[in-house]
Amino acid sequence: MSDIIKATETSEASIFVSINELKKMNIIINGKRTSITLEPQIWNILQEVSAEQNCDVHELCSFIHDRKNPESSLTSAIRVFLISYLNIQLKKRI
Repeated sequence: MSDIIKATETSEASIFVSINELKKMNIIINGKRTSITLEPQIWNILQEVSAEQNCDVHELCSFIHDRKNPESSLTSAIRVFLISYLNIQLKKRI
């Protein structure tokens, strides 16, 4: 499948989602090196949240790993954590 771009119009901006665009990075989870593949936007948010929490990406991923459902993948747990985190931040603004 070729790279498919979908645009969703909102009142303030267009949000573009690239279906096939993923970025693989090496991280250290509790002292063990592993690689995970996420969308570039997720990596950016992960780095921003890490900075807000005064930790690095490895520490935040270890935190998420230690609290995830054992049957869930780490990438899924990271996405869910970030969505939950951003949702809490959004509610604080309202």
